[in-house]
Amino acid sequence: MSPSERNLPLVLVVDDDSTQRLLARAALEQAGFAVQEAEDGLAAVESAANDRPDLILMDVEMPNLDGFGACSTIRKMPDFAETPIVMLTGREDDESVQSAYDSGATDFVSKPINWSLLAHRVRYIIRVSYVSKGLRVSERKHRALIRSIPDSILVVEQDGSLLTHHRGTHGSHLIDEHLSGKSCVFEALPESLADIWRREIAGVLETGNVWHSENQYTSDGAKYFYETRMMPYTQESVLIMLRDVSAHKRSDAKVRRLAFYDTLTGLPNRQSFLIQVAEEIRDAEQCDGKFSILYIDLDNFKRINDSLGHSVGDALLCGLSKRLEQCLRRDDYVARYGRSNSHMKVARLGGDEFTVLLSDLKDEDDPSTVAERIQESFQEPINHMGQQFVITPSIGIANYPDDGRDIDSLVKNADTAMYHAKAAGRNRVSLFSGTMSVRSLERLDLEEALRRAIDAGDLELHFQPKLEIATEHVNSVEALLRWTHPERGPVSPAKFVPIAEEAGLIIALGDWVLQAACRQLKEWQGGPLDDLRIAINLSPKQFYQNDVDQQIIRALESHGISKRRLELELTEGALMHDVDETIAMMKRLKAAGFNFAVDDFGTGYSSLSYLKKFPIDALKIDRSFVQEIDCHGNDQSICRAIIALAHGLGMKVVAEGVETREQLQYLRLLDCEEIQGYFFAKPMSAMELVPFLTRHRSKHVKPITLANPN
Repeated sequence: MSPSERNLPLVLVVDDDSTQRLLARAALEQAGFAVQEAEDGLAAVESAANDRPDLILMDVEMPNLDGFGACSTIRKMPDFAETPIVMLTGREDDESVQSAYDSGATDFVSKPINWSLLAHRVRYIIRVSYVSKGLRVSERKHRALIRSIPDSILVVEQDGSLLTHHRGTHGSHLIDEHLSGKSCVFEALPESLADIWRREIAGVLETGNVWHSENQYTSDGAKYFYETRMMPYTQESVLIMLRDVSAHKRSDAKVRRLAFYDTLTGLPNRQSFLIQVAEEIRDAEQCDGKFSILYIDLDNFKRINDSLGHSVGDALLCGLSKRLEQCLRRDDYVARYGRSNSHMKVARLGGDEFTVLLSDLKDEDDPSTVAERIQESFQEPINHMGQQFVITPSIGIANYPDDGRDIDSLVKNADTAMYHAKAAGRNRVSLFSGTMSVRSLERLDLEEALRRAIDAGDLELHFQPKLEIATEHVNSVEALLRWTHPERGPVSPAKFVPIAEEAGLIIALGDWVLQAACRQLKEWQGGPLDDLRIAINLSPKQFYQNDVDQQIIRALESHGISKRRLELELTEGALMHDVDETIAMMKRLKAAGFNFAVDDFGTGYSSLSYLKKFPIDALKIDRSFVQEIDCHGNDQSICRAIIALAHGLGMKVVAEGVETREQLQYLRLLDCEEIQGYFFAKPMSAMELVPFLTRHRSKHVKPITLANPN
């Protein structure tokens, strides 16, 4: 039974004299102790191991194993290092006393024994043993607690003398790395910090208050941050708890950077920009100040991402953000991470949109001057991997308080002004005016109307025939989307398609075109246009859906249409968005039986080295090269080169925008296979197309090379 499970303290009496054991038992039991007996040293060792006594009374002179030997053996047993052992001996010489203590005895009692006094002595020794054991347990807990504290702990006198030093689990570069071999803590500190500590220690000792501070210092080029707590320890010393928070500070800085700064360019992000605008509004309200917001959008930047990939686009964005910095005056530097209180702050809102916040305006012309300087700096080409790019900005300007007194109004109006600059031809600067808000509302109204038109199916396909020059036959038509607004009348695709792209409606619009084309092909089945093919244009977002091939096949199958009757057209930008993914998707569609044409060829950024890898059936020369082909040498050379390139790669060529006989004749000389344009036929509804093609296919219609039917 363990000591904690017993009601009475247990005393083990070890003596080879049974009378002595009997007398000891009587005295101890009368005093309130439990007693266990052993007749020699060997029995004592066995009983101690089994009974775990609180105290052992050990006679010295015993057979088998004397008291010294038994005491020494018991001391070596587990958990008996502190158990009180009192030697009973008739010897009083110094050698015997020393032998008792050398063997591990706690105390000794000389014979003859006064039994009544022995009981009191035993009680005292056991009480002291309990107290000592409690102190030892408390000390172990204290040491364990101290070892678990991350802080470094010091006890320091006012003159800096170090009395105690415990290195925390996290350590402290400030003290731990510099304190070795020093008795004065001030010698381990940089001079500036030593002066601070002297004042703080003196203040704590004088006032008795707890002192808390946070400091930083630099060592070997690295910054360290720490928190210090000082409190009175004695009248002459203070207890100092020192915590290194450098990692926490660096983590906070990283989180702040991720939260408020753009990871690509290092500029403040949208969140940071909005905070800056809010602060600027507060300052302007207090001092009747003025400031401006420049909203910058990079013209046609999406085409670069689509054609060359986002890695190139990201590199150009980094270069352009630095260009923004460089073009601003030195005293109006860009506010990057860690800088503040500048008069000119740049932020990247996302994508290819940037803002410049101009504060503390002295001249009303300052915003326009800055905008023009930005435009001028962007005229210089930016180099990337041997290629040069000129990327122009469209800039909108809104002024506080004239164009808005809150964040939303100012940003919205600057954005509106920027869109006005784009609509005016790009690479322009536009100051916000009230009429722009009206146009912005009109655009929102148009977006909502388009959304309703898609849902209700209030759209229409028109078809423009493609004529084979050699045979003068029409075997295919291009489907062109048309929309008639219930109040505004016909809306140009050049107006509503960009709105659909910005509003996220382009996929829904593409799905509508696909379904409408399939319905039309089914309607023509069994009639005079039973063999006619329809070409539809797939937007990049529509094409890069994972299951676009299955969507197209399901649409045809649901209407009972052969795959050979649907042709697919992609722009150069769509091809180059993700070359590997594009090739994989085109191969799947080619394997399913579809043909591909590249629309508006020559206007994008496609690489000829990639062109040969795409399974393309036809190139469509953009109308911009055809319009002056009969009189402009450069356009002739471009068309000749495109046709030769296509034929060399086994592709046919379709020329768009053919409007004159001379253009047709020149294209015939260049061996262009097909034309499309107003010279032969304008886009028309399905109702108009049937009689037109019926007449054309009739043997009584004269060849189109003899006269212009339009």
